[in-house]
Amino acid sequence: MTATEVTAAGKRAAREEFAPEARPGRVRSQVLGALSLAAGLVAWQLAYDLFIQRSLFISSPTKIVATFWRLLKEGELYPHIWASGAEFAYGYVLSVVVGIPLGFFMATNRKINHYLDPWVAALYATPRIALAPLVVIWFGIGLFSKSLIVFLGAVFYIILNTYTGIRGVRENLIEVVKAFGGSRIQVFFKVMVPDAIPAIITGMRLAVGRGIIGVVVAEWFGATAGLGYMVYYYSQVFQPSEVLVGIGLLTAIGYVSFYLLERLQQWISPWYQIQIERELGGTHE
Repeated sequence: MTATEVTAAGKRAAREEFAPEARPGRVRSQVLGALSLAAGLVAWQLAYDLFIQRSLFISSPTKIVATFWRLLKEGELYPHIWASGAEFAYGYVLSVVVGIPLGFFMATNRKINHYLDPWVAALYATPRIALAPLVVIWFGIGLFSKSLIVFLGAVFYIILNTYTGIRGVRENLIEVVKAFGGSRIQVFFKVMVPDAIPAIITGMRLAVGRGIIGVVVAEWFGATAGLGYMVYYYSQVFQPSEVLVGIGLLTAIGYVSFYLLERLQQWISPWYQIQIERELGGTHE
């Protein structure tokens, strides 16, 4: 049996063992989450109708939905969604393209780690909102500067989680592949990458939230379009429904990105997700 056959057999065994048990726990979790969200929205609507009714500072779910449809029909939302979506997409993709290789090289090459670690630690500890004015001064208020702010917010989570994932690869797996004649390339692609994937994708998921924050910060420091700009503008004129529409759309962008990454992780390493569910009591033996 070759090293490739060993790893392929391991993946098949993991899918066969874990996949049937995953569905009940996952469905139950999704149902509970949907019920919790619905209950929260109903409570919010009732509280507004009973105790507030009119306010310059808060709105109700029904008013927010009505405002969303009005802005959509008027065409006001499309430029804001396009601007924020482009800023997030460019900045986030760049953070993945840069962050994963940097994290890998820092984890596998001691000299590179010594050179880059002080920079990564210092920039990671620096609030990105403090860097945003400098980025705008240096690069203007165009798409590039806003994408760069998103990049600075997201990339360090990917670097650090990639580093942690590669350094945490289990030595016994490497030894098994080597014992069956596996080459260094096979060790990398058949052991190191699959074993580090959960940590890498976790870093990518954490980076989504920071990237969304980067979009808002970038648009507050100079923009004429974007959901962050929309939130800022309508907050100045006390229109909470429009503000909450903007916040809701930013949340939707983040949630969809987070969900797609979760599905990617389940597809690439299904055994890891089910192992977590077992440890949390999400499935029954």
